[in-house]
Amino acid sequence: MRYEVRSFHDSQQHAAAIQGWQQVYDQLGSGRLSSELFQVSGERFQVFHEVMDKRVVQHGNAPRQRFCMAFATGKSPIIQRGKVGSNSVLLLRDGEEFLLHAPERTAFLSLSVDLERLTRLADIELGTARFSQFVSLPGIHVPMRLLKEIKAQVCRSFDGSIRQGEHEVPALEKDVEDTLMSVLLDIFLQSHAEEKRSELAVSAYIVKKSQELALADPGGPLSVLDLCEGLRVSRRTLQNSFQRVVGMRPIEFLRCIRLNAVRRKLANSTLMESTVGDVAYEMGFRHLSHFSASYYKLFGEYPSETQRLE
Repeated sequence: MRYEVRSFHDSQQHAAAIQGWQQVYDQLGSGRLSSELFQVSGERFQVFHEVMDKRVVQHGNAPRQRFCMAFATGKSPIIQRGKVGSNSVLLLRDGEEFLLHAPERTAFLSLSVDLERLTRLADIELGTARFSQFVSLPGIHVPMRLLKEIKAQVCRSFDGSIRQGEHEVPALEKDVEDTLMSVLLDIFLQSHAEEKRSELAVSAYIVKKSQELALADPGGPLSVLDLCEGLRVSRRTLQNSFQRVVGMRPIEFLRCIRLNAVRRKLANSTLMESTVGDVAYEMGFRHLSHFSASYYKLFGEYPSETQRLE
């Protein structure tokens, strides 16, 4: 069983440290990011708690053959289907794609367990029909009292012996897995389905598709009218969608997405392979002085200061 507590100043390094998740974290809030990650992983389970002090958009896929649930312990984020309420639990299963817009100081607790074993246990406690209904949902409402109990129960599981360095004991790993399984079964027993697709979910979808269009042609210019034409929505709808979901203008948001792409390319290449100018031009930045200033404003460092591969 692996136990670790780490801190980061780069959103993608934070994302890559979470085991089993294929994901990209793009920083939107300006300044040097500071984040914290607590993580415990076993052969058939994972728990992690993350906190970031900047606005971040998270996009990727959940682990394969796992059932995952997560809920906010700080500010509530927005996912592709709508806003996460204070008593909402998000559900992902078996490599499912997700898109999440997290405001600054968002804190999230995530649990994942073996999908096959959970299915067997849930069939016994809930019945096949009821569990099948839950499995297909994006999220469920859970009583606040239960969420607080779950957080306390999960935290208790990692006090004592784990903190004393005895996390390699097989019996302890089994106890932790059983605790997480029980937590999920309790949630299903005391919850009800989220509301159907809302206006906010439509806005989140528009933001997601705009991001995909911007990255599909990274070297091309960013234009509100091009986005409106590609998505067949009005300028007002586009502007309102971005304001509602990310609190930013469309061009500002998409520029941040491309700046994050530049940062990842720089961090994963050597000085011999590509210059800052080459990477910036590839991602559509034609004026290096403007690009450098925007980069510094977002990340708190100039592109020449970003650590490269040796």
